[in-house]
Amino acid sequence: MRWWCRSSIKHVKIEITVTPQERKKNLQGFSKVLQDRPLDPALEADRALYVAELHISQHDGLRIDSVARLAAQIERAEGSRVWLFTGNIGSGKSTELRRLRQELTAARCVVFLADAADCINLNQKLEIGDFLVSLSAAFAEQAGKYLGSNQVESGYWERIGNFLNNTVVEVREAALGGSIEAGLPGVGKFSFKGDLKTALIQDPVVKQRVQAHLRGHLSSLAKDLEDYRAGILDQIREKAGAGVKVVMLLDSLERLRGGGDADDDVFSSVRTLFSQYHDMLRLAELQIVYSVAPYLIKLAPQLAGIFGAGTLCHLTTAHVFRARSRQLDSDGGVAIIREIIARRFPPWQTLLPSEVLDRIIEASGGDLRDLFRLLSIVLLELEFSTDVDAVLRHALEQIRRDMTWIVQSHLERLRHLALDKKPRLESEADMDALVHDLETKRVLMYRNGDDWYDVHPLLRDQVDPPRIGMPDSAA
Repeated sequence: MRWWCRSSIKHVKIEITVTPQERKKNLQGFSKVLQDRPLDPALEADRALYVAELHISQHDGLRIDSVARLAAQIERAEGSRVWLFTGNIGSGKSTELRRLRQELTAARCVVFLADAADCINLNQKLEIGDFLVSLSAAFAEQAGKYLGSNQVESGYWERIGNFLNNTVVEVREAALGGSIEAGLPGVGKFSFKGDLKTALIQDPVVKQRVQAHLRGHLSSLAKDLEDYRAGILDQIREKAGAGVKVVMLLDSLERLRGGGDADDDVFSSVRTLFSQYHDMLRLAELQIVYSVAPYLIKLAPQLAGIFGAGTLCHLTTAHVFRARSRQLDSDGGVAIIREIIARRFPPWQTLLPSEVLDRIIEASGGDLRDLFRLLSIVLLELEFSTDVDAVLRHALEQIRRDMTWIVQSHLERLRHLALDKKPRLESEADMDALVHDLETKRVLMYRNGDDWYDVHPLLRDQVDPPRIGMPDSAA
Protein backbone atom coordinates (compact mmCIF):
# COMPACT_ATOMS: atom_id res chain seq x y z
CA MET A 1 0.00 0.00 0.00
CA ARG A 2 2.38 2.65 -1.18
CA TRP A 3 -0.03 5.61 -0.93
CA TRP A 4 -1.14 5.15 2.65
CA CYS A 5 2.23 4.33 4.21
CA ARG A 6 3.07 7.85 5.27
CA SER A 7 5.67 8.93 7.79
CA SER A 8 3.20 11.47 9.22
CA ILE A 9 1.21 8.58 10.69
CA LYS A 10 3.98 6.30 11.82
CA HIS A 11 5.20 6.26 15.39
CA VAL A 12 2.23 8.32 16.61
CA LYS A 13 1.83 7.58 20.29
CA ILE A 14 -1.24 8.09 22.41
CA GLU A 15 -0.57 9.49 25.84
CA ILE A 16 -2.89 7.62 28.18
CA THR A 17 -3.73 9.55 31.35
CA VAL A 18 -6.80 7.59 32.49
CA THR A 19 -7.39 4.07 33.74
CA PRO A 20 -8.02 1.28 31.20
CA GLN A 21 -11.66 1.14 32.34
CA GLU A 22 -12.14 4.89 31.80
CA ARG A 23 -10.41 4.72 28.44
CA LYS A 24 -12.65 1.86 27.30
CA LYS A 25 -15.73 3.78 28.43
CA ASN A 26 -14.62 6.88 26.51
CA LEU A 27 -13.87 4.89 23.34
CA GLN A 28 -17.28 3.26 23.50
CA GLY A 29 -18.94 6.62 24.17
CA PHE A 30 -17.25 8.10 21.11
CA SER A 31 -18.42 5.16 18.98
CA LYS A 32 -22.05 5.50 20.10
CA VAL A 33 -22.34 9.09 18.88
CA LEU A 34 -21.23 8.04 15.38
CA GLN A 35 -24.57 6.41 14.65
CA ASP A 36 -25.44 6.84 10.97
CA ARG A 37 -28.88 8.47 11.11
CA PRO A 38 -30.51 11.63 9.77
CA LEU A 39 -30.38 14.66 12.06
CA ASP A 40 -33.47 16.80 12.48
CA PRO A 41 -32.39 20.43 13.05
CA ALA A 42 -35.86 21.15 14.45
CA LEU A 43 -35.00 19.02 17.51
CA GLU A 44 -32.81 20.68 20.13
CA ALA A 45 -30.57 17.64 20.66
CA ASP A 46 -29.98 17.20 16.93
CA ARG A 47 -29.56 20.93 16.35
CA ALA A 48 -26.56 20.87 18.67
CA LEU A 49 -24.94 18.28 16.38
CA TYR A 50 -25.88 19.86 13.04
CA VAL A 51 -23.23 21.75 11.04
CA ALA A 52 -24.90 23.79 8.31
CA GLU A 53 -21.63 24.71 6.58
CA LEU A 54 -21.25 21.15 5.28
CA HIS A 55 -23.34 21.92 2.19
CA ILE A 56 -22.59 25.60 1.71
CA SER A 57 -20.23 26.39 -1.16
CA GLN A 58 -18.54 29.52 -2.49
CA HIS A 59 -18.80 30.29 -6.18
CA ASP A 60 -17.92 33.50 -8.01
CA GLY A 61 -18.24 35.53 -4.82
CA LEU A 62 -21.60 34.00 -3.86
CA ARG A 63 -22.29 31.92 -0.77
CA ILE A 64 -24.44 29.09 -2.12
CA ASP A 65 -26.80 27.33 0.27
CA SER A 66 -28.80 25.07 -2.04
CA VAL A 67 -31.28 23.96 0.60
CA ALA A 68 -32.10 27.54 1.65
CA ARG A 69 -32.55 28.48 -2.01
CA LEU A 70 -34.90 25.57 -2.59
CA ALA A 71 -36.95 26.60 0.45
CA ALA A 72 -37.17 30.17 -0.88
CA GLN A 73 -38.30 28.95 -4.30
CA ILE A 74 -41.00 26.75 -2.81
CA GLU A 75 -42.23 29.68 -0.72
CA ARG A 76 -42.59 31.76 -3.88
CA ALA A 77 -44.12 29.04 -6.08
CA GLU A 78 -47.84 28.82 -6.74
CA GLY A 79 -50.01 25.90 -7.77
CA SER A 80 -48.53 22.44 -8.15
CA ARG A 81 -44.77 22.10 -8.65
CA VAL A 82 -42.24 19.28 -8.70
CA TRP A 83 -38.78 19.77 -7.20
CA LEU A 84 -35.89 17.32 -7.45
CA PHE A 85 -33.53 16.81 -4.53
CA THR A 86 -30.44 14.73 -5.13
CA GLY A 87 -26.94 14.07 -3.88
CA ASN A 88 -24.17 11.54 -3.58
CA ILE A 89 -24.68 8.53 -1.34
CA GLY A 90 -23.46 9.46 2.14
CA SER A 91 -23.75 13.20 1.53
CA GLY A 92 -26.46 13.76 4.16
CA LYS A 93 -29.58 14.13 1.98
CA SER A 94 -32.02 12.92 4.63
CA THR A 95 -30.67 15.40 7.16
CA GLU A 96 -30.91 18.26 4.67
CA LEU A 97 -34.49 17.29 3.80
CA ARG A 98 -35.31 17.71 7.47
CA ARG A 99 -33.69 21.14 7.43
CA LEU A 100 -35.82 21.96 4.39
CA ARG A 101 -38.89 20.89 6.36
CA GLN A 102 -37.83 23.09 9.26
CA GLU A 103 -37.34 26.16 7.06
CA LEU A 104 -40.65 25.68 5.25
CA THR A 105 -42.49 25.10 8.52
CA ALA A 106 -41.00 28.35 9.82
CA ALA A 107 -42.47 29.99 6.69
CA ARG A 108 -45.90 28.68 7.78
CA CYS A 109 -46.16 25.91 5.25
CA VAL A 110 -47.69 22.57 6.20
CA VAL A 111 -44.92 20.08 5.42
CA PHE A 112 -45.15 16.31 5.27
CA LEU A 113 -41.99 14.19 5.15
CA ALA A 114 -42.30 10.53 4.17
CA ASP A 115 -39.73 7.81 3.56
CA ALA A 116 -40.24 5.91 0.31
CA ALA A 117 -38.98 2.74 2.01
CA ASP A 118 -42.14 2.76 4.15
CA CYS A 119 -44.48 2.57 1.17
CA ILE A 120 -42.48 1.16 -1.78
CA ASN A 121 -40.43 -1.97 -2.39
CA LEU A 122 -37.14 -0.31 -3.30
CA ASN A 123 -35.75 -3.41 -4.98
CA GLN A 124 -38.59 -4.06 -7.42
CA LYS A 125 -39.54 -2.46 -10.71
CA LEU A 126 -41.71 0.62 -10.29
CA GLU A 127 -44.58 1.73 -12.53
CA ILE A 128 -46.55 4.93 -12.51
CA GLY A 129 -49.78 3.27 -11.32
CA ASP A 130 -48.44 1.61 -8.18
CA PHE A 131 -46.15 4.62 -7.56
CA LEU A 132 -49.18 6.95 -7.44
CA VAL A 133 -50.97 4.54 -5.12
CA SER A 134 -47.94 4.41 -2.78
CA LEU A 135 -47.28 8.16 -2.96
CA SER A 136 -50.89 8.97 -2.09
CA ALA A 137 -50.71 6.40 0.73
CA ALA A 138 -47.72 8.26 2.18
CA PHE A 139 -49.66 11.52 1.88
CA ALA A 140 -52.65 9.92 3.63
CA GLU A 141 -50.51 8.64 6.49
CA GLN A 142 -48.83 12.02 7.07
CA ALA A 143 -52.08 13.96 6.69
CA GLY A 144 -53.77 11.65 9.19
CA LYS A 145 -51.05 12.38 11.74
CA TYR A 146 -51.40 16.11 11.13
CA LEU A 147 -55.19 16.00 11.44
CA GLY A 148 -55.07 13.66 14.42
CA SER A 149 -57.19 10.98 12.76
CA ASN A 150 -56.24 7.39 11.95
CA GLN A 151 -59.35 7.26 9.75
CA VAL A 152 -57.58 9.19 7.02
CA GLU A 153 -55.13 6.40 6.17
CA SER A 154 -57.59 3.55 6.73
CA GLY A 155 -60.15 5.36 4.60
CA TYR A 156 -57.57 5.71 1.85
CA TRP A 157 -56.87 1.99 1.66
CA GLU A 158 -60.58 1.26 1.69
CA ARG A 159 -60.94 3.63 -1.26
CA ILE A 160 -58.10 1.92 -3.16
CA GLY A 161 -59.68 -1.44 -2.44
CA ASN A 162 -62.95 -0.21 -3.87
CA PHE A 163 -61.15 1.14 -6.93
CA LEU A 164 -59.48 -2.20 -7.58
CA ASN A 165 -62.75 -4.04 -7.03
CA ASN A 166 -64.76 -1.75 -9.28
CA THR A 167 -62.22 -1.88 -12.09
CA VAL A 168 -61.72 -5.66 -11.65
CA VAL A 169 -58.21 -6.76 -10.75
CA GLU A 170 -56.92 -10.17 -9.76
CA VAL A 171 -54.85 -10.47 -6.61
CA ARG A 172 -53.96 -13.51 -4.57
CA GLU A 173 -54.33 -14.38 -0.92
CA ALA A 174 -51.95 -12.91 1.60
CA ALA A 175 -51.42 -13.71 5.24
CA LEU A 176 -52.89 -10.73 7.08
CA GLY A 177 -56.44 -9.83 8.07
CA GLY A 178 -59.05 -7.84 6.11
CA SER A 179 -60.30 -8.60 2.63
CA ILE A 180 -60.85 -7.09 -0.79
CA GLU A 181 -63.03 -8.87 -3.31
CA ALA A 182 -61.71 -8.86 -6.84
CA GLY A 183 -61.80 -10.87 -10.00
CA LEU A 184 -61.29 -11.07 -13.74
CA PRO A 185 -63.95 -11.26 -16.45
CA GLY A 186 -64.99 -14.88 -16.82
CA VAL A 187 -62.99 -15.96 -13.75
CA GLY A 188 -65.29 -14.91 -10.93
CA LYS A 189 -64.60 -13.09 -7.69
CA PHE A 190 -62.52 -14.25 -4.78
CA SER A 191 -61.17 -12.70 -1.59
CA PHE A 192 -57.80 -11.04 -1.12
CA LYS A 193 -57.23 -11.61 2.56
CA GLY A 194 -54.52 -9.27 3.69
CA ASP A 195 -53.20 -5.81 4.26
CA LEU A 196 -52.95 -4.34 0.77
CA LYS A 197 -50.35 -1.77 1.87
CA THR A 198 -48.06 -4.50 3.22
CA ALA A 199 -48.71 -6.78 0.25
CA LEU A 200 -47.72 -4.10 -2.26
CA ILE A 201 -44.39 -3.71 -0.44
CA GLN A 202 -43.65 -7.31 0.47
CA ASP A 203 -45.48 -9.54 -2.03
CA PRO A 204 -44.00 -9.28 -5.55
CA VAL A 205 -46.86 -11.28 -7.09
CA VAL A 206 -49.53 -8.96 -5.74
CA LYS A 207 -47.56 -5.93 -6.89
CA GLN A 208 -46.99 -7.30 -10.39
CA ARG A 209 -50.68 -8.13 -10.87
CA VAL A 210 -51.79 -4.74 -9.60
CA GLN A 211 -49.24 -3.08 -11.89
CA ALA A 212 -50.50 -5.02 -14.90
CA HIS A 213 -54.08 -4.01 -14.18
CA LEU A 214 -53.43 -0.35 -13.48
CA ARG A 215 -51.73 0.11 -16.87
CA GLY A 216 -55.20 0.13 -18.38
CA HIS A 217 -56.72 2.45 -15.79
CA LEU A 218 -54.16 5.23 -15.28
CA SER A 219 -56.48 8.13 -16.10
CA SER A 220 -59.27 6.94 -13.83
CA LEU A 221 -56.77 6.11 -11.07
CA ALA A 222 -55.16 9.57 -11.27
CA LYS A 223 -58.58 11.24 -11.15
CA ASP A 224 -59.73 9.15 -8.20
CA LEU A 225 -56.55 9.89 -6.25
CA GLU A 226 -56.77 13.60 -7.06
CA ASP A 227 -60.36 13.72 -5.76
CA TYR A 228 -59.27 11.95 -2.60
CA ARG A 229 -56.34 14.31 -1.97
CA ALA A 230 -58.55 17.34 -2.64
CA GLY A 231 -60.87 16.28 0.18
CA ILE A 232 -57.95 15.86 2.58
CA LEU A 233 -56.46 19.23 1.52
CA ASP A 234 -59.79 20.86 2.38
CA GLN A 235 -59.53 19.44 5.89
CA ILE A 236 -55.94 20.68 6.20
CA ARG A 237 -57.00 24.19 5.16
CA GLU A 238 -59.80 24.15 7.69
CA LYS A 239 -57.21 23.55 10.36
CA ALA A 240 -54.29 25.65 9.10
CA GLY A 241 -56.01 28.42 7.13
CA ALA A 242 -57.39 28.81 3.63
CA GLY A 243 -54.19 30.09 2.03
CA VAL A 244 -51.77 27.56 3.54
CA LYS A 245 -49.20 25.98 1.23
CA VAL A 246 -48.91 22.20 1.57
CA VAL A 247 -45.54 20.60 0.75
CA MET A 248 -44.79 16.89 0.46
CA LEU A 249 -41.17 15.68 0.78
CA LEU A 250 -40.54 12.09 -0.36
CA ASP A 251 -37.20 10.81 0.90
CA SER A 252 -35.17 7.76 -0.17
CA LEU A 253 -36.31 7.38 -3.78
CA GLU A 254 -32.60 7.40 -4.60
CA ARG A 255 -32.42 3.97 -2.98
CA LEU A 256 -34.57 2.51 -5.76
CA ARG A 257 -32.13 0.23 -7.49
CA GLY A 258 -31.85 -3.38 -8.51
CA GLY A 259 -28.35 -4.48 -9.40
CA GLY A 260 -27.17 -0.89 -9.84
CA ASP A 261 -26.58 -1.22 -13.58
CA ALA A 262 -28.10 1.16 -16.11
CA ASP A 263 -29.89 -1.66 -17.93
CA ASP A 264 -31.39 -3.06 -14.74
CA ASP A 265 -35.22 -3.15 -14.72
CA VAL A 266 -35.51 -1.22 -11.45
CA PHE A 267 -32.96 1.34 -12.57
CA SER A 268 -34.72 1.78 -15.93
CA SER A 269 -38.18 1.99 -14.37
CA VAL A 270 -37.24 5.09 -12.37
CA ARG A 271 -35.89 6.78 -15.46
CA THR A 272 -39.10 5.93 -17.35
CA LEU A 273 -41.25 7.13 -14.46
CA PHE A 274 -39.76 10.63 -14.41
CA SER A 275 -39.14 11.00 -18.15
CA GLN A 276 -42.44 9.71 -19.53
CA TYR A 277 -44.93 10.36 -16.74
CA HIS A 278 -43.73 13.72 -15.46
CA ASP A 279 -47.23 15.24 -15.75
CA MET A 280 -48.63 12.60 -13.38
CA LEU A 281 -45.88 13.33 -10.87
CA ARG A 282 -47.37 16.78 -10.36
CA LEU A 283 -50.03 16.55 -7.66
CA ALA A 284 -52.75 19.19 -7.81
CA GLU A 285 -52.41 21.95 -5.20
CA LEU A 286 -49.26 20.36 -3.75
CA GLN A 287 -45.60 21.32 -3.87
CA ILE A 288 -43.75 18.01 -3.95
CA VAL A 289 -40.03 17.29 -3.52
CA TYR A 290 -38.67 13.96 -4.75
CA SER A 291 -35.32 12.77 -3.39
CA VAL A 292 -33.78 11.04 -6.41
CA ALA A 293 -30.43 9.49 -7.31
CA PRO A 294 -27.80 11.58 -9.12
CA TYR A 295 -27.86 9.12 -12.01
CA LEU A 296 -31.40 10.19 -12.85
CA ILE A 297 -30.20 13.71 -13.61
CA LYS A 298 -27.24 12.38 -15.59
CA LEU A 299 -29.40 10.08 -17.70
CA ALA A 300 -32.34 12.45 -18.10
CA PRO A 301 -30.88 15.98 -18.10
CA GLN A 302 -34.05 17.33 -19.70
CA LEU A 303 -35.93 16.94 -16.39
CA ALA A 304 -34.84 20.36 -15.12
CA GLY A 305 -36.43 21.88 -18.22
CA ILE A 306 -39.55 19.74 -17.93
CA PHE A 307 -40.24 20.62 -14.32
CA GLY A 308 -39.09 24.23 -14.60
CA ALA A 309 -36.01 26.31 -13.92
CA GLY A 310 -34.43 26.02 -10.50
CA THR A 311 -36.12 22.75 -9.62
CA LEU A 312 -32.92 20.86 -8.80
CA CYS A 313 -31.07 20.83 -5.48
CA HIS A 314 -27.89 18.76 -5.76
CA LEU A 315 -25.72 17.97 -2.75
CA THR A 316 -22.19 16.69 -3.29
CA THR A 317 -19.63 14.93 -1.13
CA ALA A 318 -17.98 17.27 1.39
CA HIS A 319 -15.08 19.00 -0.39
CA VAL A 320 -12.21 17.79 1.77
CA PHE A 321 -9.82 18.39 -1.15
CA ARG A 322 -8.96 21.61 -2.91
CA ALA A 323 -10.63 22.01 -6.29
CA ARG A 324 -9.53 19.39 -8.83
CA SER A 325 -6.68 18.16 -6.67
CA ARG A 326 -5.80 15.72 -3.92
CA GLN A 327 -4.48 18.36 -1.59
CA LEU A 328 -6.45 18.47 1.64
CA ASP A 329 -8.63 21.54 2.06
CA SER A 330 -7.68 21.97 5.71
CA ASP A 331 -9.46 25.29 6.19
CA GLY A 332 -12.54 24.20 4.26
CA GLY A 333 -14.10 20.75 4.14
CA VAL A 334 -11.65 19.15 6.58
CA ALA A 335 -12.31 21.82 9.20
CA ILE A 336 -16.07 21.37 8.75
CA ILE A 337 -15.82 17.63 9.29
CA ARG A 338 -13.63 18.17 12.35
CA GLU A 339 -16.45 20.37 13.66
CA ILE A 340 -18.98 17.59 12.98
CA ILE A 341 -16.86 15.22 15.05
CA ALA A 342 -16.26 17.78 17.81
CA ARG A 343 -19.97 18.44 18.23
CA ARG A 344 -20.67 14.74 18.61
CA PHE A 345 -17.76 14.05 20.96
CA PRO A 346 -15.99 17.22 22.20
CA PRO A 347 -13.01 15.48 23.87
CA TRP A 348 -12.13 13.46 20.75
CA GLN A 349 -8.49 14.64 20.87
CA THR A 350 -7.97 12.77 24.15
CA LEU A 351 -8.48 9.55 22.20
CA LEU A 352 -7.33 10.31 18.69
CA PRO A 353 -4.37 12.43 17.50
CA SER A 354 -5.48 15.22 15.17
CA GLU A 355 -3.18 14.04 12.37
CA VAL A 356 -4.82 10.61 12.49
CA LEU A 357 -8.30 12.12 12.26
CA ASP A 358 -7.15 14.07 9.20
CA ARG A 359 -5.91 10.83 7.62
CA ILE A 360 -9.31 9.24 8.31
CA ILE A 361 -11.10 12.23 6.80
CA GLU A 362 -8.86 12.04 3.75
CA ALA A 363 -9.40 8.29 3.38
CA SER A 364 -13.19 8.74 3.52
CA GLY A 365 -13.03 11.21 0.65
CA GLY A 366 -15.55 13.34 2.55
CA ASP A 367 -18.23 10.64 2.49
CA LEU A 368 -19.87 10.84 5.92
CA ARG A 369 -20.99 7.22 5.94
CA ASP A 370 -17.48 5.96 5.23
CA LEU A 371 -16.06 8.47 7.72
CA PHE A 372 -18.23 7.21 10.57
CA ARG A 373 -17.53 3.59 9.67
CA LEU A 374 -13.78 4.16 9.57
CA LEU A 375 -13.86 5.97 12.89
CA SER A 376 -15.91 3.21 14.47
CA ILE A 377 -13.40 0.56 13.38
CA VAL A 378 -10.47 2.64 14.65
CA LEU A 379 -12.14 3.26 18.02
CA LEU A 380 -12.87 -0.43 18.44
CA GLU A 381 -9.28 -1.42 17.68
CA LEU A 382 -7.89 1.24 20.03
CA GLU A 383 -9.43 -0.74 22.88
CA PHE A 384 -6.89 -3.46 22.12
CA SER A 385 -3.87 -1.53 20.85
CA THR A 386 -2.15 1.84 21.17
CA ASP A 387 -0.29 1.32 17.88
CA VAL A 388 -2.20 3.96 15.92
CA ASP A 389 -0.40 3.27 12.65
CA ALA A 390 -1.34 -0.43 12.73
CA VAL A 391 -4.90 0.37 13.80
CA LEU A 392 -5.37 2.83 10.96
CA ARG A 393 -3.96 0.45 8.36
CA HIS A 394 -6.34 -2.25 9.61
CA ALA A 395 -9.36 0.08 9.42
CA LEU A 396 -8.52 1.21 5.89
CA GLU A 397 -8.22 -2.38 4.75
CA GLN A 398 -11.62 -3.19 6.23
CA ILE A 399 -13.28 -0.52 4.07
CA ARG A 400 -11.13 -1.14 1.00
CA ARG A 401 -11.88 -4.87 1.12
CA ASP A 402 -15.59 -4.21 0.61
CA MET A 403 -15.04 -2.25 -2.58
CA THR A 404 -15.68 -4.13 -5.79
CA TRP A 405 -12.88 -5.41 -8.01
CA ILE A 406 -12.11 -3.33 -11.07
CA VAL A 407 -11.76 -5.12 -14.40
CA GLN A 408 -9.00 -3.95 -16.74
CA SER A 409 -11.34 -2.40 -19.32
CA HIS A 410 -12.96 -0.26 -16.65
CA LEU A 411 -9.66 0.63 -15.05
CA GLU A 412 -8.75 2.82 -18.03
CA ARG A 413 -11.93 4.88 -17.59
CA LEU A 414 -11.13 5.44 -13.93
CA ARG A 415 -7.53 6.39 -14.72
CA HIS A 416 -8.77 8.97 -17.21
CA LEU A 417 -11.16 10.39 -14.62
CA ALA A 418 -8.49 10.44 -11.89
CA LEU A 419 -6.13 12.37 -14.16
CA ASP A 420 -8.60 14.84 -15.73
CA LYS A 421 -11.00 15.09 -12.75
CA LYS A 422 -13.92 14.60 -15.12
CA PRO A 423 -15.48 11.48 -16.66
CA ARG A 424 -15.00 10.39 -20.24
CA LEU A 425 -18.48 10.34 -21.80
CA GLU A 426 -18.03 9.26 -25.39
CA SER A 427 -20.67 6.53 -25.45
CA GLU A 428 -23.66 5.07 -23.60
CA ALA A 429 -21.26 2.56 -22.08
CA ASP A 430 -19.25 5.42 -20.57
CA MET A 431 -22.42 6.92 -19.09
CA ASP A 432 -23.49 3.57 -17.68
CA ALA A 433 -20.06 3.14 -16.13
CA LEU A 434 -20.18 6.58 -14.49
CA VAL A 435 -23.63 5.90 -13.07
CA HIS A 436 -22.47 2.60 -11.59
CA ASP A 437 -19.29 4.18 -10.21
CA LEU A 438 -21.28 6.90 -8.44
CA GLU A 439 -23.68 4.31 -7.03
CA THR A 440 -20.87 2.13 -5.71
CA LYS A 441 -18.78 5.14 -4.59
CA ARG A 442 -15.81 4.16 -6.70
CA VAL A 443 -16.14 7.75 -7.91
CA LEU A 444 -16.97 10.76 -5.74
CA MET A 445 -18.36 14.05 -6.99
CA TYR A 446 -17.31 17.38 -5.49
CA ARG A 447 -18.28 21.00 -5.90
CA ASN A 448 -15.64 23.64 -5.14
CA GLY A 449 -17.00 26.20 -7.56
CA ASP A 450 -17.58 23.87 -10.54
CA ASP A 451 -18.39 20.17 -10.28
CA TRP A 452 -15.46 17.75 -10.52
CA TYR A 453 -14.80 14.06 -9.87
CA ASP A 454 -12.14 11.74 -8.52
CA VAL A 455 -11.84 8.09 -7.62
CA HIS A 456 -12.44 7.17 -4.00
CA PRO A 457 -9.16 7.69 -2.10
CA LEU A 458 -9.04 4.03 -1.08
CA LEU A 459 -8.96 3.02 -4.74
CA ARG A 460 -6.02 5.23 -5.69
CA ASP A 461 -3.46 2.47 -5.21
CA GLN A 462 -5.41 0.28 -7.62
CA VAL A 463 -6.21 2.99 -10.18
CA ASP A 464 -3.17 5.26 -10.29
CA PRO A 465 -0.30 4.20 -12.55
CA PRO A 466 2.86 3.39 -10.54
CA ARG A 467 4.57 6.57 -11.80
CA ILE A 468 1.94 8.77 -10.08
CA GLY A 469 2.21 7.18 -6.83
CA MET A 470 2.04 9.89 -4.83
CA PRO A 471 2.46 12.19 -1.87
CA ASP A 472 -0.67 13.52 -0.24
CA SER A 473 -0.19 16.99 -1.67
CA ALA A 474 -0.08 15.82 -5.30
CA ALA A 475 -2.78 16.97 -7.66
